[in-house]
Amino acid sequence: MAHRSTSTLLIGALGGGIATLVSLPMAWMLGPLFAVLVASLAGMRTGIDKRLHRGSIAMLGLFIGNRIELDELSHLLEWYPSVLAMLAYMGAMLAGGAWLFSLSGMSRLSAVFCSFPGSMNATVILAERLGVDIRWIAITHAMRLVIVVASAAFMASHLAGGIVLGEGGGVDWQAMTLLVLAPASWWLGRLLRFPLPEFLGPMAIGAVLATLGHGVALPDILLVATFLVLGSSVGARFAGTPWQRIIWVGRYGVLFATYAVLMAAATAWLLSTFTSHTFAAALLALLPGGVGEMAVIAVALDVDPVYVVSHHVLRLLLLILATPVVISLSRRGGR
Repeated sequence: MAHRSTSTLLIGALGGGIATLVSLPMAWMLGPLFAVLVASLAGMRTGIDKRLHRGSIAMLGLFIGNRIELDELSHLLEWYPSVLAMLAYMGAMLAGGAWLFSLSGMSRLSAVFCSFPGSMNATVILAERLGVDIRWIAITHAMRLVIVVASAAFMASHLAGGIVLGEGGGVDWQAMTLLVLAPASWWLGRLLRFPLPEFLGPMAIGAVLATLGHGVALPDILLVATFLVLGSSVGARFAGTPWQRIIWVGRYGVLFATYAVLMAAATAWLLSTFTSHTFAAALLALLPGGVGEMAVIAVALDVDPVYVVSHHVLRLLLLILATPVVISLSRRGGR
């Protein structure tokens, strides 16, 4: 398995490098995903060791938790009109997306996860733990992410410097403690009986540390390695999948992404018309893209990044908390 993991990661690294050169959003997640996907479909034996995969999930939890400062979420009380609009938007995405993806022939539960409005990594992790086929979830969320971020970047056509993946941190001894903190947080999550301990445990620890002013800045090399493993792992799941099926499902992914952008624009226009929020701010808060990408574009457009990031963080938390309810309703509807 070690040899297979190494060869798979080398292919993923090649894809990540190419994706970085062409400025693909989340290059070190989507680049390895597409590269390993192609290799898998070409007949190459690909795969990632499960221990390495789960360790990367723990590192991702720290990365997301590090961006959650609980005191900043208190501002959402002042922005309740846009929070209510975001909730309505999430409902429209889940309902419309589930209906759209059900037309492709996938299971009802897969259709629900494909229509989750944001957080590709968290959605894939949650779906995998529930035994859902994550191939279609990965490909449709990849389509959604590329189209949504490209649309936001087009709005900020004069954006300088591009979208930054990492946090600019170099490797030092303090940073290396993350290699211990991630599995320790995973163990704590299991001790507290979290439903997804390798992800929610580190995320909770990261959020607490960030709120207390001791945020853990992930070095770029660790962040790139985390996304490389996760993207390569998802790409390896496509072995034996017909190209025709990927193209068929991919079409629905493009349609859903277009629907997400148009609905976000319509909702943002209503918010800007009846509240003091500008159209650009409301749109960036609603668009289901990456938190980092939307924050960078917000700064470029002179939009309050706290307003944008807090909405994305709240949506992520709501999606995670609402997952059991959504799954229960989906299964009940299926029966």
